[in-house]
Amino acid sequence: MDFLKNTTAIITAAGSGKRLPGSSKKQFRELVGIPILIRSMEPFMASELIDNIIVTVPEEDITKTEALIEQWFEGFTKPYKIIPGGAERQDSVFSALKACPEGTEYVAIHDGVRPFVTLELIELLFAAVTVDKAVVPASKLKHTVMQIEDNYAVRTINRNQLVNVFTPQVFEYALIMEAYIAAYRNNFYSTDDASLIQNLGERIRVLWSDDFNIKITDEADLFFAKQLIEKNKI
Repeated sequence: MDFLKNTTAIITAAGSGKRLPGSSKKQFRELVGIPILIRSMEPFMASELIDNIIVTVPEEDITKTEALIEQWFEGFTKPYKIIPGGAERQDSVFSALKACPEGTEYVAIHDGVRPFVTLELIELLFAAVTVDKAVVPASKLKHTVMQIEDNYAVRTINRNQLVNVFTPQVFEYALIMEAYIAAYRNNFYSTDDASLIQNLGERIRVLWSDDFNIKITDEADLFFAKQLIEKNKI
């Protein structure tokens, strides 16, 4: 893919991890001996399609993150920077977008607690973004979905019209910056970057992915992630 240039991966890891209690924040918890954040970063460090990496973490964890990266990626020469996250995920990503090197053309935004992204998926997403400008990985729903009100089901929703959306989400840099600026101008907040593209009125390409690209949010996710590794499913 020599037509790609000036690409940056943003790894968001500034959350407090309240839904996964423990002595350390979930992004720093070890998953079969390796910190979750390091597992989430590794494919981007290894990918020839990624020129630069920006990691957002709580300000008090910058030194810790620097030490982990130096420990686990010794010998890697890819440029990276660590910046403090904001009050919300959206604030963290916007700070990272503004910190991207001058001339950045494409950006991948990835959750720092999704440790199973693959090099193949990164390649497919970047191939698609040169055509569609905004691309997200997704999978089809397998369960019945209902809308509820006051703990009572009021409507069954057609799951064929719904998808599970994952990260990394890949965008043309100019487009995602425009979407973020518009979101703040309109006081629009979301936990998902693609939603800001929708808010701008732009189309988003969906690229089918598998369900192994999980986000580790609670103990059940952590247990499942350990099983995937120990049973050599990843």
